[in-house]
Amino acid sequence: MERLVRLQVIFLALLSLVAIGGVLHITQQVVLPLVIAALLSFILAPLVVRMHRARIPYFLGITVVMLLLVLIIAGLGTLLSSSLYSLIREYPRYQTRFIGLYNTLVDRFHLREWLFNDLSWVRTIGSYLVGLSGRLVELVSYTVLVLLFLLFLLLEWRHLPRKMLRALRRGLTARIARILEHISEQISRYLAVKFLISLATGLLVWAAYSLIGLDFAFIWGLLAFLFNFIPNIGSAVVWGLSSLFAVIQFYPDWQHPLLVSGSMILIQMVMGNLLEPKLAGEQLNLSPVVVLFSLLFWGWLWGVAGMFIAVPLTVIVKIVCENIPQLKAVSILMGTASRRDRSRDGRA
Repeated sequence: MERLVRLQVIFLALLSLVAIGGVLHITQQVVLPLVIAALLSFILAPLVVRMHRARIPYFLGITVVMLLLVLIIAGLGTLLSSSLYSLIREYPRYQTRFIGLYNTLVDRFHLREWLFNDLSWVRTIGSYLVGLSGRLVELVSYTVLVLLFLLFLLLEWRHLPRKMLRALRRGLTARIARILEHISEQISRYLAVKFLISLATGLLVWAAYSLIGLDFAFIWGLLAFLFNFIPNIGSAVVWGLSSLFAVIQFYPDWQHPLLVSGSMILIQMVMGNLLEPKLAGEQLNLSPVVVLFSLLFWGWLWGVAGMFIAVPLTVIVKIVCENIPQLKAVSILMGTASRRDRSRDGRA
């Protein structure tokens, strides 16, 4: 009887997860901006609190933080839109070069026609780039929604502990407060390190590609900055796209494409494999397999945006499981083996 009850609980939990995933997928237009705003609040709220402790009025601190964020977003948006319009204007020239390169490869290596007989995807890319100009308006409205959610979350942040004390038992309130503090500390630290590493990576890619002479170096630097937030997969995508673009631009010269590819690999090795582990250490304590599955799950649920926030969301799930006795085993399985565990296994 007890086993039957456990099986029922397990199946009910699985069905609940499927139902929650379906609801999140259907309501992503509203839920995703709210989740992004919540993650940003974990970073910005402690900054507002520190400003308040320095005798800066709470509302003034929120105003300063929001204005800085709006200025940063507006600056990046302006640079991105101007570069994107330049790319749209120049795309026919690169399309012609790619078709010429394709014909040369087919004639030289006697490739079968059925391997490369359809170039409709080249025209699809062109139409997609043109469509991006219209999607910039959608992106602006989406960003405004995120900022509105963030504003209300920051306004509510300082009242949250008092409301929790009034609504819940003192012991439960202490546990929830501890969970929120742990989440805020871990997410803030991770995103701060990731932001600095990604910013340095983007600037280095921009500088290296500009020196090599690759067109639209700013766009590649911005893509390197953004996609660096997607562990492993993001940097590989930018490397592949920029290397292909370099071949199209510089063919029949192979020296410059090799320089583009090699510089990207070198930057990623130094920043991602050497510097980032030293700065971040094992603070997240997430298994690489869990990171991979989280990228797949949140990417399936919310697309590319879900992949950007996959790691922070997985960290939140792990921290919540750590503080619930019934789910502590799940937290252990999600983590990596610590040095203490490895030394203990070695002695055994």
